[in-house]
Amino acid sequence: MTKQNDAVFQAVCSVRYCDSFDDVVILTKEEKAFVITMVTNGIISGGVDFSAEAKAKYDTEAKIKGYVGGMVSNHLRKDKRLNGNVKYEAANPGSRAGQGDEQLKALKALRSTLTDASDLASIDEAITTRLAEVSVKKAAAAATINIDALPEEFRHLVK
Repeated sequence: MTKQNDAVFQAVCSVRYCDSFDDVVILTKEEKAFVITMVTNGIISGGVDFSAEAKAKYDTEAKIKGYVGGMVSNHLRKDKRLNGNVKYEAANPGSRAGQGDEQLKALKALRSTLTDASDLASIDEAITTRLAEVSVKKAAAAATINIDALPEEFRHLVK
């Protein structure tokens, strides 16, 4: 079974009639549509990896085609074989920070209803503070510290 990134690469190679690229690949609208169709057909036929969860979520050809459209765009940006051998860098790193936090969602929703400059400034400050809190919680949850490896004078700092 072919991995998704390899399926996209092979489809692009097939459209462009070559097996490697030295520069960034930019597909025409028609070429991209053909690549999407090829990969979609590969998923439907079972030749391309597609998890059971994905099959349950994308249960029609139209839904699979929508998924594949995003996947192709993603691989054109991120696959070094297609993007001129450049390491992908996010355009706006951190722009999705706190996305799952209910308090942040409520603050942003409230902000969108306000017009007064002082109220907007207060909400912006609260959003910035909450983003910092969420970032600290996330970093603390991800950090695992081996207390035994720390010098004795720093062990009291571990919480």
